[in-house]
Amino acid sequence: IDLAYDIAVSTASGALDYMVVETAKGGSQCVEYLRKHNLGRASFIILEQLSYLAQNVTAPYSSPAKDCPRLFDLVRCPDPKIRPAFYMALRNTLVASDLEKAVKVAYDGDKCKHRVVTLDGQLIDTSGAMSGGGKNVRRGAMGTTAKSGGGGGGGGGGGGGGGGAAVGGMSDAE
Repeated sequence: IDLAYDIAVSTASGALDYMVVETAKGGSQCVEYLRKHNLGRASFIILEQLSYLAQNVTAPYSSPAKDCPRLFDLVRCPDPKIRPAFYMALRNTLVASDLEKAVKVAYDGDKCKHRVVTLDGQLIDTSGAMSGGGKNVRRGAMGTTAKSGGGGGGGGGGGGGGGGAAVGGMSDAE
């Protein structure tokens, strides 16, 4: 993703810190490896469980405002099999230049219709909740270099097509 959207995409999804694995078996093997070696906890996105998102990944999306693109559409991912993981993390979150624009796009009367994040990290959720303010913003969650683990490292990714890839560099994407 372009650096201009770093704060927005980092704010919009905590799931960018998740690891991507192909199968539930691979995820289980990763969890077991972490537990066995006392390496802490991690969260995993299981690609084989995301088939229900396939239509959303490929279907064109029409933003309610021309100058508020969907974050998912801004992600450059050379490996199409990982795109569902990005969609799961970002969904149809839109990005606006500022909070004033975000409010105009997010709300329709008394209902919040769209999830919108601003370039400087203010967020309006479809629940109607708004978060922001302060000087500390989340950034750097979207890495610009590939971070993949092809199953080496004594089981960290395991067999059975369960090789892991960091989503917070959500492998191979910018």
